[in-house]
Amino acid sequence: MRILLRCLLLVMIAAVLSPAQTMRGAVERELPFPLPTVKAALENLGAFTGSRLPSLEGFADISRLNLNDYQRPYYEYKIELEPEGEKKVIVRVRANVSAWYTGPDLPEPEYRSLESNGHLENDLLDRLSDYLRDKSADAATLTQWIATARQQKEDSDRRIAALQGQLKQAENPHVDPVDYASVTRPRSAILSAPEERAGVLLHPQLDDEFQILERKGAWLKLQLENGVVGWVRAAEVQTTTASAEAAAGRAKNAPVPGFEVIRENTDEFLGDWERLKGKRALYIWARPDGSALNMPLGNRLKFVQNVFSERYQEMIHSSQDPTEGIVVIFVDDLGGVAAASMDDIRSWVEGTLSQAAFLKKCSLDPPSAFGDANIAPPAKRAQHSSLHARKATPPTG
Repeated sequence: MRILLRCLLLVMIAAVLSPAQTMRGAVERELPFPLPTVKAALENLGAFTGSRLPSLEGFADISRLNLNDYQRPYYEYKIELEPEGEKKVIVRVRANVSAWYTGPDLPEPEYRSLESNGHLENDLLDRLSDYLRDKSADAATLTQWIATARQQKEDSDRRIAALQGQLKQAENPHVDPVDYASVTRPRSAILSAPEERAGVLLHPQLDDEFQILERKGAWLKLQLENGVVGWVRAAEVQTTTASAEAAAGRAKNAPVPGFEVIRENTDEFLGDWERLKGKRALYIWARPDGSALNMPLGNRLKFVQNVFSERYQEMIHSSQDPTEGIVVIFVDDLGGVAAASMDDIRSWVEGTLSQAAFLKKCSLDPPSAFGDANIAPPAKRAQHSSLHARKATPPTG
């Protein structure tokens, strides 16, 4: 009988301790809210999706690490909710931190898991507590609050991405190479997994270009839009290394002689280019400054890229109304209008989009005014013919 009682007691103890054991190293907090409310709050805060980190410092135990051997740090949360009655929940959070390891002790690079220092866990629990404390019982107010929170998260993610690029450039001025895959075969398919029977995510067009995230045998893992990844056979694409182009994208403040900015303002884009149609854009007027005669067309294109990069860096540090694109209008006999979306500029500046791919996404009207062989002919590009007269007319004085 005593043996039976002891076994029963051990089973009961194991049942009580099992949640903590499954979340070893977790940070926990008791919150006075029902389980559905806490779960919905975590979903609205994006706690169930991972994200990139600007560096491992401040987020992981790096006491025994050589940080030069680790790249592309990433984190995701493991969350456990334990209800304590109807109006109380214990939230346990553990951050799984990983990074791409390229140390000399391995023949091939690999992702490695690292120990979190607790900063990420406590940050999430703080944000969760603030969210639950400040939320309104009014449905309309809560809906607006959620929209604001999501926008703040997007802005924060963009800021982290920008800081990551700056940190990487500061630590390694020579810029690590970035590999790209360009589609060379018609009817190619990008799949959801590295196997022939996997589902098709996308049928890309010829010459579409994607960043390569990983190589696995005969397969390449590609970065698609909106954080989605896919797989393609290496034989169906052509790979290139764009370290020089990424460095060019980050060399944002290199002066370009021959032109000067004479006016700029923010307004709605009234052209018929779909990527900016109806959105707010920063308009910049430029003209030759007379410092050089017979200025090569390539320098005009270089000036545009410099303006895109420079203004983008200014905007991400600005608290003014956000704009979704930049338009450069040349006021001279040759003319020309160049436009790009902020998302494309960001990808190019951070090195996740090559210069050639970036130019394909821009609108350069007419292409002949910019004199670059990589620009599609006029018949294949959206025009700015419907720009309002008050924008297209050069300012006086």
